[in-house]
Amino acid sequence: MKLNDTIAAIATPRGSGGIAIIRISGGDSEKIASEIILPYNNKTIFDLESHKLTLCKICESGNPQYIIDEALVAVMRAPKSYTGETVVEINCHGGYLAADRILRGLLTCGARLAEAGEFTRRAFINGKTTLCEAEAIIDLMNATSDSGLHNAAVSLTGRLGEKITAIRESVLALASHVSAAADYPDEVDPPESAELIQSLSALRGKIKKLLDGFDTGRVLRDGVRTAIVGRPNVGKSSVLNALLRCDRAIVTDIPGTTRDTIEEVISVGGVALRLTDTAGIRSAADEVEKIGIEKSKENIRTADLCLFVIDSSEPITEDDRRIAKAVSKKRTVVLLNKSDKPTVICEDDVYNELNISPVAILKTSALKSENAFGIDDLKETVSEMFVSGKLNSDEVYLSNERQRDSLLKADAAIERAEAELNCGMPYDLLFIDLEDALSALGEITGETVQQEIVDDVFSRFCVGK
Repeated sequence: MKLNDTIAAIATPRGSGGIAIIRISGGDSEKIASEIILPYNNKTIFDLESHKLTLCKICESGNPQYIIDEALVAVMRAPKSYTGETVVEINCHGGYLAADRILRGLLTCGARLAEAGEFTRRAFINGKTTLCEAEAIIDLMNATSDSGLHNAAVSLTGRLGEKITAIRESVLALASHVSAAADYPDEVDPPESAELIQSLSALRGKIKKLLDGFDTGRVLRDGVRTAIVGRPNVGKSSVLNALLRCDRAIVTDIPGTTRDTIEEVISVGGVALRLTDTAGIRSAADEVEKIGIEKSKENIRTADLCLFVIDSSEPITEDDRRIAKAVSKKRTVVLLNKSDKPTVICEDDVYNELNISPVAILKTSALKSENAFGIDDLKETVSEMFVSGKLNSDEVYLSNERQRDSLLKADAAIERAEAELNCGMPYDLLFIDLEDALSALGEITGETVQQEIVDDVFSRFCVGK
């Protein structure tokens, strides 16, 4: 990758559509684009006003008489552009051929095809974005729910970077004071030990608050891993179909119909539910069904939420009790299904006989997905559980494993500094731990990050972004 090259790529998905956008970035963007872009009124691309769309003809490279398309062109001159370099964007008509012909012309005139994420990488190198903001762009593009989109958008505005930078600046101030006191003891008084411990404790409190929000952030970004569990023939597949409002899973009166997991994603009240309809768990099963049951148990172990479906028209069974034990430590909503029939199980039975404390107990009847009873109550419960107050909040939640690991390293370094202060260790040793904290915090924004991490982050982008 040569960062002084001028790069070009199609920035929109291939295929039929209203428009396609071809993006060019680099020092020679205008020169290269001028070979194929002909503005009207005898102007050249160099005459165009920056950051303004202008209708132009797009011609064949070296053959201005051969018109490929008529398109809106925007020149965004450095440094006021996405990448910090001069950028030219061509908004041509959508489809497979026009955009490809225009890109081919730009490459013929001297541009290089951009690598995955290279536009945003240049923005990072040129100080237009931080590494955590770049990761927010990935989350924004991959968002599957309103809440995930909102959290990524708040992070993109720089809110997370501001919080990390504020913590880092506080650590830097402490490190500078400690270093100066160690190097110039006759001129700089060392900080009071009690005051320093208090400052370090306050910093750890801020880090802890960010770390405590990680589970929420992960759910907002990736969705809620939701396992629909229960013994055979209680209506698990019917619940899945009712949530999806379509007949996704086979529903029969024969126990054990679902022998493997079925996975779907839906948005419920702003949060993505990653639904898994599991095989019915029971003690008596053939070899194939046993494999499905083991998968069901694994899905319970990894789930953020369990929808425990019980047939309310039948007495509680030993299989129900075994499942209740498996979900006892998980966030669980109990669905007393088949409530359209005469029921023999009530809420008290769930507490007393199954010995669990679910988040909610709801009555449902999910046989017909188009007019199922209780499913709207379930959606509202889930939304309140995971999204309530977060969509309208300016709070930003940590959602990235890389960022979380760096914060944990920073917290561990500050904790070591605290322990050394309490043991009366010399200040120069304290400085080493504060430097480690500074380095870990800088990894999040990209100020001290290793090249391998940068490569990994931008490899997840598409070409053209």
